[in-house]
Amino acid sequence: MDKEEIQKEQIAEVFQKHFTHFGFKKTSVDDIAREIKMSKKTIYKHFSSKEKIFYFIISKVAQKYSREMEKKLIPFPSNIEKVNQLVLMIFAETRKWLKEGNDAFEFKYKYDIAGLAFTDAYNVIFRELLEKGNKNGEFHISNTEIMVRFINGIISESMKLVTVNPDLEVEEDVIITIGNMIAK
Repeated sequence: MDKEEIQKEQIAEVFQKHFTHFGFKKTSVDDIAREIKMSKKTIYKHFSSKEKIFYFIISKVAQKYSREMEKKLIPFPSNIEKVNQLVLMIFAETRKWLKEGNDAFEFKYKYDIAGLAFTDAYNVIFRELLEKGNKNGEFHISNTEIMVRFINGIISESMKLVTVNPDLEVEEDVIITIGNMIAK
């Protein structure tokens, strides 16, 4: 790791410690700078806001989850089954995360930023599955990138329903809709 990467990790580590103890709203860049004896300017060189620091932390977690999900998808023989299982896993993890939310202000920030980080991580898997399925003739997709965005839109809008009512089961409808879009 070079000096810049070490500094980013150091900033993220201290931010996470403060965030866990004091919450997002009460965690300040001043506090982080003071604790690691680094100027705010240096912190802002690496991260333009505390939201970006949080995203950095959560994206590492999201990448770890996505690697675990990829392993869980291996036993499924077809790409459509893998897509379906990925959708189910995403909803299961989201429901679990929603149940952990408490303070409305803190939760809103955590949910929005975490949602972006996890979406970015899951996009990698969706893209790979769609490309493989297209290559082997399982899917009929003219533009993988657009299809990934469509899938994100369907999942995102369905997640909005789930955030209002975590017991609402939308997964099967999402799976059917995605299947209709990608299947040959």
